[in-house]
Amino acid sequence: MPSRRRSSATPRYDPLPRSSTDSLSSPSSSTEEFKDKPLPRRPRRYSFLLRKTWRYISRFCRPLYICIFLSLLLAWQLLFNASYPDSSAPKYEINKEERVFIAANIIDGDLIRGAWGRSLLELVERIGKERVFVSIYGGPTDALRDLDAMLECEKRVVSEEENRIDLGSVKRTRLPTGESRIKRIAFLAEVRNKVLEPLSDGSAWKAMSGKGLGDLVGLGKKGFEKVLFINDVYFDAEGATRLLWGTNVDADGKAGVYKAVCAADFVTSWKYYDTFATRDAEGYSIGVPLFPWFSAEGDAATRNDVLAGKDAVRVKSCWGGMVAFDGRYFQAGNIPELESVSAEQHKEPQNSSKGNGNKVDGVGVPELPLKFRSEPEPFWDSSECCLIHADIMSLPSFPPLSSSAASKEKEEDKYDTGIYMNPYARTAYSPSAHRHIWLVKRFERIFSPIQRILNYFASMPRFNYRRAEKEGQLVKDQLWISVHSNMTEEQSVDEATGHGHDSDLGDEDGTWQGMEKRATLGHAKGKEYWANEGYYVEFNRTAKRGGYCGVRQLLVLKEGAQEGGNWDNLLDKVPPVDV
Repeated sequence: MPSRRRSSATPRYDPLPRSSTDSLSSPSSSTEEFKDKPLPRRPRRYSFLLRKTWRYISRFCRPLYICIFLSLLLAWQLLFNASYPDSSAPKYEINKEERVFIAANIIDGDLIRGAWGRSLLELVERIGKERVFVSIYGGPTDALRDLDAMLECEKRVVSEEENRIDLGSVKRTRLPTGESRIKRIAFLAEVRNKVLEPLSDGSAWKAMSGKGLGDLVGLGKKGFEKVLFINDVYFDAEGATRLLWGTNVDADGKAGVYKAVCAADFVTSWKYYDTFATRDAEGYSIGVPLFPWFSAEGDAATRNDVLAGKDAVRVKSCWGGMVAFDGRYFQAGNIPELESVSAEQHKEPQNSSKGNGNKVDGVGVPELPLKFRSEPEPFWDSSECCLIHADIMSLPSFPPLSSSAASKEKEEDKYDTGIYMNPYARTAYSPSAHRHIWLVKRFERIFSPIQRILNYFASMPRFNYRRAEKEGQLVKDQLWISVHSNMTEEQSVDEATGHGHDSDLGDEDGTWQGMEKRATLGHAKGKEYWANEGYYVEFNRTAKRGGYCGVRQLLVLKEGAQEGGNWDNLLDKVPPVDV
């Protein structure tokens, strides 16, 4: 069968190009087509060095190698980079010639019968029962009686259930609305002063020496050389004696000079607790409460002391659940001794007669014996534990300590106030936290860079516009005038510059229930609300000692039998500063 011829209409196709460049425009000549052309250059994504580095990283970033590296790093940290290990703690000896007044406010019966009571008994034994006076004010009554029976030293143990603080004698603060309330700190200051009564009235020294009160005058060195405050915390006797005689130790092992030295306290084994009373050497509040606890603000002297592992960390204030003081600041017999050296620091002469404690407004020479106090302003609170350090700092060291070579060297250090924190001595608020402190000290130094970063994002330390104020300085401030007050602007300013208002509660009795029980009333309100409640006026305020201690808040005591705690944080009573 003859083959069928293809139709001439069959489509014809151009041949495929020999290369990707054939589809471009034709060469200008036939010879141009056959000229050598450079090969296309491939982009180099990595240099030789980067490729080699990447190979090494890939080789060593295997899970096994990472685990080995982290294990070695952890072992190095635990063995060689611990903070404040016991092995590096300065050696010290208990001074057998000094007497110690131990003061304690505690309301936890389980602690009194348990770890706290056992540690106290051991501490008395270590110091020497013939050289210790123990004063306790708190409760419950049955637990205190049990402890009283076991204490073999001179003591005064008082139950707050049987000897309540008279609220009629506690300073009251008038709110801008005209309402009169007792601030929580004012009450707590009276609680601490209550436990110091045997020291301030001389009965403790009389009980130990058999001498009359008249023999105390001028016998500063024959009183109690040390005062040790202990809160309701878990502590150990060795830490307490280290505070007393193992702080600021010199090369010869002799205890150094201090006005006060405190422990470091922890709510968990790694989280610092006492943020309200602690201020660094420049008056800043602490940072995020992780090691090294303080911020890098300013010259960061306190933070650097902690990182250097010093046993005498320079601060302006601290408490730490346990604090040792130079006892002469709390005894009336030392007034003549201190009067001569305090004249240069204050223009106003000191009143050497026995009074009711400090000048009520925190300006001028503090009177001896020192008393715990509070701030009377309605919207400004300062811890009584911080203000007592401010009062001590305003006074010089006692002779002969003030003339020692070590003290003269420290006078050149503007950040050395004579107030220290000793992180070798640590307390806690639970048995678990206290039990694991030794372990946390092994690796807490790792927290340092993390804490510094967190400080930045948390905006810590908190801003305090009174931090750098000087005692007696006139400062322009603003005073809130409530539309509900029955006082004029002039009367309100007069009362503010008079630093508070004293009143009585009649026959009302008070019961101290401790700091941990509280209730919060209301919530902070916005500017629109406050614009209808009052306004600010400018006035000249006299700066007082311890401006760095304060925060803007209003904590008041609940008066009478009420439910929901024993004090309130009146968030809805504090107007914002920018209304």
